[in-house]
Amino acid sequence: MAPNLSLLPFLFLAVLPAAGNAAAAAPPPPSSSSGNAAFNVTEILARYPEFKLFNLLLSKTRVAREINSRSSITVLVPDNSAVDWLLHRSARLARSSLFELMSVHVILDYIDGAKLAALPRGGGGNPSTVLTTLFQTMGTARNRTGFLNVTAAPRGGAVVFISAAPGSLVSATFKRAVTARPYNISVLQISNFVVPPGIVTRPRPPAPSPPAPPRMRQMAVAPSPAPTPPPLPTSEGDAGEGPDAAEAPAPSRGHVAKVMSRWIIGAAVGFALMLGFL
Repeated sequence: MAPNLSLLPFLFLAVLPAAGNAAAAAPPPPSSSSGNAAFNVTEILARYPEFKLFNLLLSKTRVAREINSRSSITVLVPDNSAVDWLLHRSARLARSSLFELMSVHVILDYIDGAKLAALPRGGGGNPSTVLTTLFQTMGTARNRTGFLNVTAAPRGGAVVFISAAPGSLVSATFKRAVTARPYNISVLQISNFVVPPGIVTRPRPPAPSPPAPPRMRQMAVAPSPAPTPPPLPTSEGDAGEGPDAAEAPAPSRGHVAKVMSRWIIGAAVGFALMLGFL
């Protein structure tokens, strides 16, 4: 059966308004200037195995999410050996302190190798340039710990990053420009972590002591009777009073009378014999 071609004009006219309404309702495509579409720092660092540990910390602390939400950023990256050294030195580093330390290495500006080479190299004063880090935006930075000072030594010397907080001792040296997407993100390798005072060395609250075990009720135990001491040995004068020297039973009356009668008869016979001899 052949299709009815006379209905095609009506279908074409019915689709046109619907297509026009759909095109009008469709959201506009995301602009390239939005922060979440500009770059992905973890994907960028994944191309460099020497930064694998630092990239892992960016993901675990969720600092990578903060970086990807920015439109212009610079990341200072130490290699695996520097990260391993820090983790072994601070095995019990709190998660909040680790987040603060990682955010110190994120500069809220685009700085590439060319900008570092153009830094002023003064004489003996060595003027420093102050840089704002992601840590400054977190609301917990104290005593200028959210800022970095970058200094270029004269006569082509090293470029040094150090915390702007008073008393900072641990600085890092610029080693090379790793990669860059102009005016969006720049990755610079540094020699080690920049450690502001009071982050890694901040004392942790003591761990709660374990609950005491339940006390067992003590039961009173009667003391065992003392052993009876053996009898003391008797003296020589009391030897006859021992068990072997017990008194003999008293003789009965019949036995006494019998003995007396025999004595009397014997005495009479003896007296009679004496009279006969006389």
